[in-house]
Amino acid sequence: MEIKNDWSFKIHEKYFSIHDWSQLMQILLPSQGAIEVQNDQPGKEFPWHEHNCDETLVILEGSLRFYWEGGERICHPGDVICLPKGMRHGSVALENGAKYIIAMHRAI
Repeated sequence: MEIKNDWSFKIHEKYFSIHDWSQLMQILLPSQGAIEVQNDQPGKEFPWHEHNCDETLVILEGSLRFYWEGGERICHPGDVICLPKGMRHGSVALENGAKYIIAMHRAI
């Protein structure tokens, strides 16, 4: 499976079935960029911020409240969040915390 993204903001619900993290990381690894695995404890918040590169987040375990200018959404395992460079956003890990992969892509 390949993530196709035109770098407009999207949240894909239940896009992945999370069974094989190594396969998922191979899919997400950008041709130029990095992958990070984030482990947030319940209540951990990343307040409003933006990045100078495009990002793809895949929720692995738990859930988080993801917010952006204009809305918010509770994201669960398998959900994919596609963020274009410069988009303001934030997140809060919910009662069971959240584990997720962040693929950071070079902005073109």
